[in-house]
Amino acid sequence: MLKRLGTFVLAIAVLAACETKDENTVTISGTVENPAGSGVITLAKIAGQKREVLDTLYLDAKNTFSTSIPSGSPEFYQLNFYNKQATTIIVGKEDISVVADGSDRQGKMEVTGSEDNEKLQEIMDIVQKQNEEMQSINQKFMQARQNKDEETMKNIQDDFMIMQEQLQERIKKKVEAMMPSIAVVQAMNFFDPNEDFAYMKSVSDELIEEYPDSEMAQMFNQQMTDLARLAVGATAPDFTLPTPEGDSVSLSDYKGGYVLVDFWAAWCKPCRAENPNVVAAYNKFHEQGFEILGVSLDRKKEDWLRAIESDNLAWTHVSDLKYWQSSIVKDYKITGIPFSILVDPEGKIIAKNLRGERLHEKLGEIYDTEG
Repeated sequence: MLKRLGTFVLAIAVLAACETKDENTVTISGTVENPAGSGVITLAKIAGQKREVLDTLYLDAKNTFSTSIPSGSPEFYQLNFYNKQATTIIVGKEDISVVADGSDRQGKMEVTGSEDNEKLQEIMDIVQKQNEEMQSINQKFMQARQNKDEETMKNIQDDFMIMQEQLQERIKKKVEAMMPSIAVVQAMNFFDPNEDFAYMKSVSDELIEEYPDSEMAQMFNQQMTDLARLAVGATAPDFTLPTPEGDSVSLSDYKGGYVLVDFWAAWCKPCRAENPNVVAAYNKFHEQGFEILGVSLDRKKEDWLRAIESDNLAWTHVSDLKYWQSSIVKDYKITGIPFSILVDPEGKIIAKNLRGERLHEKLGEIYDTEG
């Protein structure tokens, strides 16, 4: 899937904590072993894409630093050492101690203190291992593609899907053991809200109940609340967009039948690769009432029209040609394409992101049942 820059919840590093002497404040202290010749150390509070610098820290003669902030509900903070090294900590009611290299992005970084930070470290260790495995898989896949070995490419893709499913199950067990630590917010990056909404919502509900004043818990809960509007079982938000001829078409025009709303673009290679499968599904089930509404995130009309003709997309197409600035992106929380929803005759979402054989299987269930 082609994705916009950014992550679903937050991309973070690692850290931990200690015991507070004053119930109203938390101390964050540390040692920098190889301080850079210039620059500063900053402490910033982060929530999603927001990053607010709260303090600038300076080393004493022993290369140590210390600062205090009010204690309270657990939140995510970032320590940045001279723009050379950065790490994320969870600050709540316990003191935190840090030992950093200060000069190397991959250098020493030790955090001690709270259980939240220990749990965060566990999650980040899993992230690092996953990244290493992904690099290895990508290298094998690229080699197979270079050799035009389609059988090996397919086997690698199948193995990857199995690995992802197994990883998610391990993460779920890890999250269950860690709850209600706010650290599990980071673990949510292993899940797709389109596929795993119910699970992610259950985690969100438990966190907001435990930490109603935490900005991070509130942010995660709000994300889940917004996504509930687009969950399977919800009514698909209506929209109206122009066709290439300038006519207005609305999703509500399709009420009474099943319609696949297919979000794509001419510039999106995975979309174009999936188009033959969508065409096959349309040709197979259209006479039984199946419809498709193509919604393009293109910028250039000529590219859009050329792709429609080249890929033989014989259904209705709409677009405001505003790329990622299209209002449909915000309304449907689209972070990557191809993306699709299957809507039933009452206008409710009954499936999301059906690709390959899964699309044919779902449509077969629908029309075989109705037949």
